Amino acid sequence: MSMINQLQDVKTKDFAKHCYESSSVDKLRDAAEGSPDQAEMEHWGLTEGQWEEAIVAALADHEAKE
Repeated sequence: MSMINQLQDVKTKDFAKHCYESSSVDKLRDAAEGSPDQAEMEHWGLTEGQWEEAIVAALADHEAKE
């Protein structure tokens, strides 16, 4: 999880870890290509930028291990 570990914001890092552990590569790719999930942003207390950063980091870490 090298990309996730580089995240500075605690909420963003926590959400990225959650995404990495609970989502498939395909699901993360779909999320990265779509709009930020408003329900997840509200639940985790994230801005759109934080949500996008977490998704990209989780996806990058998944792809790095493939």
